[in-house]
This record gives sequence, C-alpha cells and structure tokens, in this order.
Amino acid sequence: MSEDRTAAESAAPQHREAPQTTLRAMLAVIACTGIIGITFGYSLPLLAIIMENAKISSTMIGLSAASESVAILIFGPFAPRLIGALGLRNTMFAAVLVGTLSLGALAFTDPHTVWFPLRFILGGTIFLVLIASDIWVTQGSTKARRGRMIAIYGTSITGGMAVGTLLVPLIGSDGTLPILIGGAILASGALPLFLAHGPAPAMGQAVKLNSRALMLVAPLLLAGVFAFGVVDSSALSLLPVFGLHLDMEVQASTRLLTFLVAGSILLQLPTGWLSDHMDRHHVLKICAVAGTAAAIAFPFSIGADWAMWISLFVLGGAISGLYTVSLAIIGDRYQGGELAVAVVLIAMVFAVGSTLGPFISGVAIDLWDPYGLNVIMVAALFPVLALAIMWGGRRRGT
Repeated sequence: MSEDRTAAESAAPQHREAPQTTLRAMLAVIACTGIIGITFGYSLPLLAIIMENAKISSTMIGLSAASESVAILIFGPFAPRLIGALGLRNTMFAAVLVGTLSLGALAFTDPHTVWFPLRFILGGTIFLVLIASDIWVTQGSTKARRGRMIAIYGTSITGGMAVGTLLVPLIGSDGTLPILIGGAILASGALPLFLAHGPAPAMGQAVKLNSRALMLVAPLLLAGVFAFGVVDSSALSLLPVFGLHLDMEVQASTRLLTFLVAGSILLQLPTGWLSDHMDRHHVLKICAVAGTAAAIAFPFSIGADWAMWISLFVLGGAISGLYTVSLAIIGDRYQGGELAVAVVLIAMVFAVGSTLGPFISGVAIDLWDPYGLNVIMVAALFPVLALAIMWGGRRRGT
C-alpha cells in the first residue's frame, strides 16, 4: 500500500495555481464542443449508411470509422506542445478549419480509398478540439464543482450528438449535399470561439508527466476510458448497421442511437453531481455495474422496443459517466502543463478504444450477424467491472 501512495505522490503535482478563465469563455467553449458533438453524431452514422448502401462490408465500414481515431495515436504525443505553443483558443480555431475542409472533401471522393486518409485528418482535428476543451473546462472549474461542470460540458457534446443522429433521417443520405451540410455544421463550431474573450486557463510549459505512475495508480480510470472508447465508437458507427441487419427501416435503426445518446444527456449531470458528493471511484464502480448489466441485457431485449430502449438509455449514461468521472479525478490531481499531458494520455487511451472498437465490432458482426456488436461491448466493459470490484475490496481491506 505504501508503494501505491508513493506512486500517487509522484504522479500528483505538489503545487497548484488557481484556474484563470471567465464564465463567458467557458460557455463559448461548451457551445463549440456542442457543435462538434452534432458533427460527430451526424457524420458517423451518415457515412456508415452511405458505405452500407454502396455494398461495402461491415468490416470495411468499421475500419473506415476507426481511421478517425488512429490520428490521435499518431499526433497525440505532440498535442501538449502544440497547445502550449498556440494556446487553447487558437488550437481549437485551427482544428475546426482543417476538419471542415476534410469533411467537405468526403463528398467528392471515393469511400473505398480516399475516405481513409480524409477521415484520419477529420478524426485528428475533432479530437484536438476535444483535448483543448477538456483542459479548458477541467482546469477552469473548482474541485467542489468539477464533476458537475465536466458533466455539463459532456452533456453539451452528447446533446449535440443526439441532434446529429436525428438529422440523418431528416436530411437523408443520397448525393453530396448531406456530407456538405456536415461540413457546414462543423465550420459553425468556430463562431462561439469569437466570444471566448478574456484569459484561458494557463498552460505553462509542456512537462514530462510520470505516465507510469499514473498508470499504476489509475488502472480503473484507464480501463473505463478505454471501454468508453470501444463501446461509444462501435455503437455510433455500427448500431445503425445492426438495426438494418435486423430488417429495421433507416429511421428505426438510427433511432437506436437516439436512445443511447439520450442516456448520456440525461444521466451525465446526475452522475457529475454524485461524484461531487461522494468518492469519485465509487461512482466509477456504479457506472461499471450499470453499463455491463445494460450491455448484457440489450440483445435479450430485441423484439421488445421498450426494453431495448431502456437498456440503450442506461448503457449510454453509464459509459459517458466513466469518462466524466475519470476526467474529474484527473482534474483533481493535475494543473497546467501536467494536466495537458494527463488529458492527452487519457485521450490516447480513449483513441485506442475508439480505433479498435469499430473495426473489431465490424469483424464480429460479419462473423455473428448482427450480435457480434453486443459481444464486443460486453467484452470491453467486463474488465472495468472486475477492476471496480477489486478496487472496492482493496479499499475495505485498508
């Protein structure tokens, strides 16, 4: 136990500065990420449906979606220095611009080949915006309210994702216009940043964080973030395909995403509030239990709409809670340059999950059509549940 305490002390900073930002800047960042959420929730199912209609295999659809997450693994290690050099606001501006160009170019290129590098660039820019906003919101809030502030921030993203999924059946998937509309939505994410006046949280100099110490004291956090990446990206990319393979109409299949995202929206703030009033690790355990139970129940609910919707609702809230609470714990431990490196590490773990999730889920669907998706979701969440139970027993034994 003393070794863990020593690792924790070496992983945590000894001195912390008060965060410096304004309420208007925080609201502007939250608005920007809400628009990013709309883009994400709209583009992932839209592109999956376009590829499905083009008779592209589920494996290739999953691999194409996974290319968006590979970028953070390549560019993630350089993100703290980039953000430190440009600042949070300028980094977000530049990323939105490049992402808009990449998304718009998808309308005029071949989904079999050119979409892979374009989606790679698109994914990298979206994640860069989210890394910068993670840092801004996490450092810009006090410890006593950090869980709720991160939950509000997360709700803006998932709320945007819900709006995005609803736009797919309204706009359709034929021709180039739906993709160009997605590009216009992403471009509008730059508008709130013009209102982000005043100081942003101080980044300081990029530092070398003791990543090994963080991994030793936070395996539950990392496992939870990884599971969130796997389940979230797999569901967003392939849940509509899952529905289509069950002979659902396009509207019904995309509606599955709406219930998943609705759980993230409506349950995230209560989860953040709970994490501000009890040990955040206990809240992680609650999320792990609820998420695993919902993932197991989902395939057994097919045919009973209300049961299927409830299981997706709970699953969405639980997996989002894993990320929200993990980010709050990271924010309690780090500030400035150390926080930037810690957030990037968390983002890279999420990206690994997001990269593997759609690909292995696509393969699983091809092997066990369509229930392979459920197998992957349960497999991703079960280690989190096991670690949460082990952590609880260890705490009782101390």
